[in-house]
Parts: sequence; structure tokens; C-alpha cells
Amino acid sequence: MTTSSPRGRTARARRRAVGSHSPGSRLLHLALSPAIAIFAAAAAGLPVYVFPPQGDPTDADLVYVIGPPEQQRLALAAAIRAVDSHAPLLISVSDSRAGRGEQRFDASTLEVCRRRGVTCATPDPFTTAGETRLLRHYATEHDTGRTVVVTFTPHVARTRFIFAKCYAGDVTVVGVDTDLTLLDWVYEYAYQSAAFVKAWFSPCP
Repeated sequence: MTTSSPRGRTARARRRAVGSHSPGSRLLHLALSPAIAIFAAAAAGLPVYVFPPQGDPTDADLVYVIGPPEQQRLALAAAIRAVDSHAPLLISVSDSRAGRGEQRFDASTLEVCRRRGVTCATPDPFTTAGETRLLRHYATEHDTGRTVVVTFTPHVARTRFIFAKCYAGDVTVVGVDTDLTLLDWVYEYAYQSAAFVKAWFSPCP
């Protein structure tokens, strides 16, 4: 019986290692790496952007629709107020000069802004952080206890973070489901992630 020497075994091991890094395997690795990274990023974003925890909208003392006040958000706000009929409604609207060429969401174009118990105002700055400032100002003039903030699903987590950071009152955040295309979701992942980083480092207005 012949046995291979340690030097021979080492040489064979080296040849196998070299073979495992053939041009074909390297190309496959390069092709799969971006796909794996994209899948990992998409999976990590599911509990943040696609299925964020929803707050309990009952027992609201104020319902606050943050911009843009699209019909789905206003419909959810109306449903919440139907349960808590005493709750006033605060709506974040854009400046009347904004949105030329696009759908406008200023007070002059929203019929709901003319209803009793509804306040429509433009935050300064016109950002989510600015909307916390608007709520702080509203709370100084009204007896505001528990506020239910209405936005859309990809924005729920960031809204919760910014309101927790910039508003000392009791706030719960709920979102409406919006039909988004794959490209829309890609944009929301990128936009919301970048905005999260900005919110982390930005002071409250």
C-alpha cells in the first residue's frame, strides 16, 4: 500500500483551491452579490416600510392628517372621527402657491377645510418635522390630549420617530395602504432611508 506524502496532499489541496476560484465561479459570485444585497435590504425594510407597527386609533382627542392630505388619508381620518366624534381634525396643507402643474392640497381647494371642527394650516417648514411644530403650536391654543397622526404606510415609522423626538405629547401613528408599483417601492425605500438619516441628525424646528 502506498501513502501520499504530506507534500503531495498539500499540492492537491492547493490545486482544488485554485479550481474553486475559476473564472466561472468568480463571475457567478459577482452576479449573485448584488442580488443578495438587494434581497437583504428589501427584507430588512419590510417591518419598517411595508409592515410597520400600527398604533391604536381609538380614544383620539385630535386627529391630525399630515401632508399631503390625499383622499385615502382623509377617509381614514373620517372613520376615526366617526368613532370619536368629539375629536377635532387638524390637516397639514401646502401653501396655496405650491404645487403648480400638480394636484394641489391647499386650504382653498379642500372642501373639508370649511367644515366645523376642522383646522387646516401650513407647517413651517413644510416637512414632517415642521408638522410636529405645527402640532406644538396647535396644542398651546387647544386642549389636546391623545393625537392620532394619519399618514401613509411607508412613512409610519419615520413619522413615529420624528414625533417622538420633537413632540412631548401623546401621539400614535397610523397609515393608509397605498397602491405602489415596484418602482414606487424602490423609491420609497431609498427616500425614507435617507430621510431617516437626516431626521436622526437634524434638530427639531
